[in-house]
Formats: sequence, structure tokens, C-alpha cells
Amino acid sequence: MKSTATTFVLALALVACEGEPPKTPSGPAAHEHEDLTTATEPTDPEHAGPHGDHAAHADDAGHAGVDPDAALPEAGLPIPVVEVAAIGTVKGVVVTQPAGVAANAVVYLEDAPIEPTAKMSVTIDNHQMLFSPFVAVIPAGGKIVFHNSDPFPHNVFSSDHERFDMGAIPQGQGRVRAFKAPGSYALLCNLHPGMLGYVLVTPSSYSAKADGKGHYTLRNVPNGTYKITAWAPRVTPSTQSVTVKGNDVSVDFDLHR
Repeated sequence: MKSTATTFVLALALVACEGEPPKTPSGPAAHEHEDLTTATEPTDPEHAGPHGDHAAHADDAGHAGVDPDAALPEAGLPIPVVEVAAIGTVKGVVVTQPAGVAANAVVYLEDAPIEPTAKMSVTIDNHQMLFSPFVAVIPAGGKIVFHNSDPFPHNVFSSDHERFDMGAIPQGQGRVRAFKAPGSYALLCNLHPGMLGYVLVTPSSYSAKADGKGHYTLRNVPNGTYKITAWAPRVTPSTQSVTVKGNDVSVDFDLHR
């Protein structure tokens, strides 16, 4: 009887053990059995790990306007310099009152140099009772040759500035006079009171006569800032400022008495 009872108790204990669920380990031992693969798996594969981070930065650089294929300038190469022409042109129109005077206007630079290649000698001929040309222009220090082509004597004199009188000039002959200071001279003949002409002595060799409509052009003017003057017979001269920077500059004048 005792043996049968013992066997029955053991059978009940085995049944109880088989129905009990396994216990989850706790404490340090529990971490020894964690699934490391599952724990380190990224939740966002596009930005996971170091390669995902670099891809994001590269994309940001592209949106910032950086062209990864753009060629960079080579170090040490000189920067190209755009050259500016050393000379320019000054042009414009001279308007006068009375209007007909504009055809004999002269425009010149006050403070430009007298170039070595400048024409320093001009001839004024007495021909058919006229001074020809009517207006002669010469840089300061230049000479005027007064010649007579008419078959009778002519006289040339002026009461302006450095007054002078060339005396009677026979046919086919001439007299020379140097003009040192800038200024304008009205030319007369005491033998023929109706004759009239002009000499304009300019401080530089940069001068231009106007055409029949008052248009003028000063070419090959060196870069710089100058005083530019317009002159015409029997009207008041006018002076302006002009700056040349290798380009074309327009300056107009309005002259009156």
C-alpha cells in the first residue's frame, strides 16, 4: 500500500511540472542571450550607418548650388586683364548765333600737349582780295607764312595781343611770323580795308575745324581729363571739361555774342 501511494504522488508532481510555462531569465544572464542582429538593425535604411550619412550630405550639397563636375581654376595662373584703349575721340556740334559763324568754328584742348608730329607751319595766301584760309590754326610756337598771289601788293597787320605789321608784300613773295602765345588775331590789310581773316593760336596741337554744319571731331586724344574750348569769329568762346577713357565722347557748344 505504501509503495502504491508513493508512486501516485510522483505522478502528480510530474504532471504539474509539465504544465508550467518556462520562466524568462532575469539579471545579467538575460543579456547574454539577446539577439544582437535584431537590436542593431536600422529603422531607416536610407540614412543608416556611415554610408547613409554621406549620401545625405552629398544630396544637400547638390541643392546648395555646388556642381561636383565643375572645373576648378588652376592655382598660380594669372587673371586675364581686359586692356583699355589709350586714346579716344571727342566729337560734337557747335551752334552759333548768328548761325553762319559755326562753319568757321574751331574746337581745341586747352591742357593737352603739343605733339612732336604736329604741323607747326601754315600758309595764308592773299588771293583774289581774300585771306585764304579765312581761319588758320597753329599751335603755340608755330609759324604763319603770309604769301601774296595777287598781281598787286598786300599788307598784313593785326591790332590784337602782340600787335604786328608785316608791311607791303609784293606779288609772289611771303613773310614769316612766329606766334609764341595762344590767342586769336584778326588779320587786316591797310591797302584793302575790306579784307579780313583770322589766326587762332592754340595751346595744344589737338584742334579741329567744324564743317559747314558745325560738326567737329578730335581724333586720337590720349586718355585724361581736359578743358575743351570752342572758338568762332566775333562770338564769345566757351570752355567745358571732358574726360577721355579710350572711348567716344560727345561735347556740344552753344556760342553767341
